[in-house]
Amino acid sequence: MKKITLLLALLFIILSNVVNAQTYKTRDANIFFNPNKDQSHKDYASVSKEGTAVLKVETNEVALLVPMKTFHFNNALLEEHFNENYLHTNKFPNATFKGKLIGFNKDQLAKDGTYTMSSEGQVSLHGVTQNFKAPVKLVVKGKSATFTCNFKIRADQYAIDIPALVKPKLSDETPIDANIVFQLN
Repeated sequence: MKKITLLLALLFIILSNVVNAQTYKTRDANIFFNPNKDQSHKDYASVSKEGTAVLKVETNEVALLVPMKTFHFNNALLEEHFNENYLHTNKFPNATFKGKLIGFNKDQLAKDGTYTMSSEGQVSLHGVTQNFKAPVKLVVKGKSATFTCNFKIRADQYAIDIPALVKPKLSDETPIDANIVFQLN
């Protein structure tokens, strides 16, 4: 009888931890980039509003997936070149980030405020995976938590070839703005 009681107690503890482990998911992740050398020009700028993100609160793990074909440009021909000639989205359909939030704790989600932290992990883009580290700002207001991350990447880091004709118009490093909103319970 003691073994059964011990087994039931152990099962209860395990199930309690599974139930208490909070995981937030969203399809409200927006990614914007503007590779123009002159940032006031938006000729080549693009945005995706269809990123999917997951936050595991207990472990500080975060993951982001962005379908590359969801980036939209003002120019249809440019969008076609982006998908077919630069990012080869049929072969490499997604960009991903998997990592942790350093300096994050679950108590931050319980109180309105602005918090700073960093993200560390790996970004996979165009078939290449690179280590990644960037500052993150978290704004908690009411029942939403918005994570904002601004960083830069170089096309050559991810084996993305830029034609010589276009290269002079583009910055060596492309600024990227990620904005991820989670609805809190």
